[in-house]
Amino acid sequence: MDETPRAANSCEGLHKPQIPCLSDSPEGLSEVAQARREQILDATEAIIAGHGIQKLSLGRIEQQAEMSRGQLTYYFPTKESILLAVYDRMLRRMIREALQADGPKPMTGHAWDCAQHALRKHLDTDWPPPTARELFSLLFTFLAQMGHREDYRRRLSQWYSDWRGFIAADITSSVPEPRAASPKVLAAIMQSLFLGLDIQLMIDPEAFDRQEMFETCVRLLAPLFQPTNSPSAQSQEG
Repeated sequence: MDETPRAANSCEGLHKPQIPCLSDSPEGLSEVAQARREQILDATEAIIAGHGIQKLSLGRIEQQAEMSRGQLTYYFPTKESILLAVYDRMLRRMIREALQADGPKPMTGHAWDCAQHALRKHLDTDWPPPTARELFSLLFTFLAQMGHREDYRRRLSQWYSDWRGFIAADITSSVPEPRAASPKVLAAIMQSLFLGLDIQLMIDPEAFDRQEMFETCVRLLAPLFQPTNSPSAQSQEG
């Protein structure tokens, strides 16, 4: 079963290009089938949250979801296909929660404000929350097996590509030319920065002073979000 999503059509009220909030359940499923899939994903998330991904098995999912192996594999033929679907659903949830939270919104001409807001959030003392930790656990599992799991590599590649494309579009709509860096490169820098900070803070919450890190990143990134011929960018160069 191909669980690889594309940029979603289900995020309401957004201007194009849409945020890659990922596909909901595959089209054409009955309400019963959709409910069964959600039941399986709920059970899987509960096991990961309560026991860790290393304890996840089809047998545990059957028991938690209260369904037979035949019912389980009818909707998801393998444990790996379940993991990919869980990953997608966690991402959808986090993205939608972020959109509903206070703060600047993307695709409104304020890419730099959005970048600072996101950076501040990733450096909060309560970040990453438990749901994000579970998401990272799945990500690390995919990375560890990516050498012999082409479906994992395609899935991660597609999501990161979609997300870079959205960030790049936001930058393009906010920062007029001439730019210090291409929107695509700047989007990749932001992706790498957030992921790197998250990993460091998960491993060692005291790895660095968070306020100092925020201020340093702002100083380094600010010129990249301004036209190179703007007075503020020229003063930075001076």
